[in-house]
Amino acid sequence: MIHRLIFAQALAFALVLAGHLWLSPMGLSAAQAAPALQIETLDGTTHMFRVTVAKTPAEQAQGLMHVSDMAARTGMLFPMQPPRRARFWMRNTLIPLDMIFILPGGRIEQVVTRRDIKSDVSSASFGKVSAVLELNAGEAKALQIGIGDLVTMNGVRF
Repeated sequence: MIHRLIFAQALAFALVLAGHLWLSPMGLSAAQAAPALQIETLDGTTHMFRVTVAKTPAEQAQGLMHVSDMAARTGMLFPMQPPRRARFWMRNTLIPLDMIFILPGGRIEQVVTRRDIKSDVSSASFGKVSAVLELNAGEAKALQIGIGDLVTMNGVRF
């Protein structure tokens, strides 16, 4: 009887986890449903991304930990309301990431590329930011995304 209960609990957890991974854009194509985020570079080029928004403290604490794959032009957005100094680490993070710190008004403050997966070393914003966007490491550089570029989501600045 106890074995059945443990098996049922393990199966329920696996189904919840599988459902979470299936519904998330991590590992899915950018064409599948997720909020649209746009970055306009200083030279006028526009790049579109599909993002998962980490809205709750629990979602923000989880972030991209334990995610083993993320499709190109997808990411995770961490809103910071009210704006505050942000500090991120790579604990239990299996993929290298670009961390894009976004100022109130939508301008990029800085881009930090982290290839040191599973690290407890933190990266911090210089000042108060309204959001942080995580993309695959190197994607910002490849698309020439950098300081001063404008980030909007569904037409709204941060």
